[in-house]
Amino acid sequence: MRTALRALLIVALLTAFAGVGGAGPAFPDRPIEIIAPAGVGGGWDTLSRLTARTLAEEKLVTQPITVANMSGGSGAVAIAHVVTRRKGDAYTLIAFSPALTLTIVNKNTPYAYKDVVPITALSADYGVLVVRKDSAINNLRTLMEVLKRDPNAGVVAGGSAPGSLDHVIFAKAAKAGGVDPLKVRYVPFQGGGEALAALLGGSATVLSTGASEVLGQLQGGTVRVLAIFSEQRLGGIFRNVPTAVEQGYNLTFPIWRGFYGPPEMPAAAVKFWEETLTKMTKTKGWDKVLSDTQWFPFVIGGDRFRRFLDEDTKNFETLLRELGFVK
Repeated sequence: MRTALRALLIVALLTAFAGVGGAGPAFPDRPIEIIAPAGVGGGWDTLSRLTARTLAEEKLVTQPITVANMSGGSGAVAIAHVVTRRKGDAYTLIAFSPALTLTIVNKNTPYAYKDVVPITALSADYGVLVVRKDSAINNLRTLMEVLKRDPNAGVVAGGSAPGSLDHVIFAKAAKAGGVDPLKVRYVPFQGGGEALAALLGGSATVLSTGASEVLGQLQGGTVRVLAIFSEQRLGGIFRNVPTAVEQGYNLTFPIWRGFYGPPEMPAAAVKFWEETLTKMTKTKGWDKVLSDTQWFPFVIGGDRFRRFLDEDTKNFETLLRELGFVK
């Protein structure tokens, strides 16, 4: 009897995973859903929709791919949903970035990336500090000298709450420049657009954000990017923007974007998605995505991605503890 039950169990498991490394239709054999943990138009939504489009256009996935927006808590709502309701689902991907890491480190969710399955990072934006074109501050060193002399000399605007992404971009730069970020006034806005408007309107001195958020203004000549926080100077419209490293500061801040899978996603599905998404980054379609968005290649998968997340999390924990946001 036990032998028969064991045989039935094996058959059931093989049936459940048919098409994901087992017999049966080729995986994926039904529609895919990508969850963007924010509203339409932001970085997570853009990544999700452009990935879905490129996978389809390059015929890397022939099943329909839909994007579901699940906003709330800078990723907290989406990760809770996936952990509690999508366990073992091979047909769901979730877009994430350092914004979720900060949500986790700030303990705004009881879950961590180890509660889901990291698959791969695909691209990166980079942190920048921006002033109006007519500002007397023309480089990162000048900004830091001004703020060291008088932390009240400027107001920093960002599109996220204190302790979240835009604030942390500035705080990391301030610490590298010998400035106490807690003494500088940071004003959070509902999003990057409002923060940019504050800068252009004169109610903020500096904007802390991601490089892609100021593309139009940089092209239009209304802003100056003091520094981009990449390892080396970037091309395209940012070719004349110096890095913080060039200006003598040991400072980088990649705003990577990529995908996780639900907890207990079958190993064969994890392998499929890692390989397929990596293959997508080598296509002409994805090259166009990077060109259109001014994002940059940042492809890390598998164990290397998990090690990267470990290090990224530790670095954010250290910084937020020093800032007093984490006890």
